[in-house]
Parts: sequence; C-alpha cells; structure tokens
Amino acid sequence: MVKITVDGTEYDTDNMTDEQKELVELVRLNQGTSGFLGHAFDSVNAIGRVKKDELKASLSDGKKE
Repeated sequence: MVKITVDGTEYDTDNMTDEQKELVELVRLNQGTSGFLGHAFDSVNAIGRVKKDELKASLSDGKKE
C-alpha cells in the first residue's frame, strides 16, 4: 500500500486504476525533472556570474581607477 498526497489530500495507490497510476508516475517524473532542471539552471547562472566577475577583474588589471 503506497500513499501519495496531492494538494493536501492523501490517496492510496492500491485503489487507483492503471491510468491513474500512470498519471502518478508522470507527475513524479515531472517533479523530478523540474527539480533537476532547476538545479542545472541555478548552476549555469552561478558559473556565469563567476566568469563575469573573472572577466571584470581581468579587464581592470593594470587600470588606474
């Protein structure tokens, strides 16, 4: 017996149709993919900020400010 919670309501997957179980798996896959892509997006942005800072530092080397 596996229970899932959707918008605050708990459901037992043993009582679901095959179609509902497929939808549960698709929702889980979507959530996992969304989390992974969010992490990847954050990582890309962080690296971009670091490289931009490196470029700014490199461009200002030797310049009088």
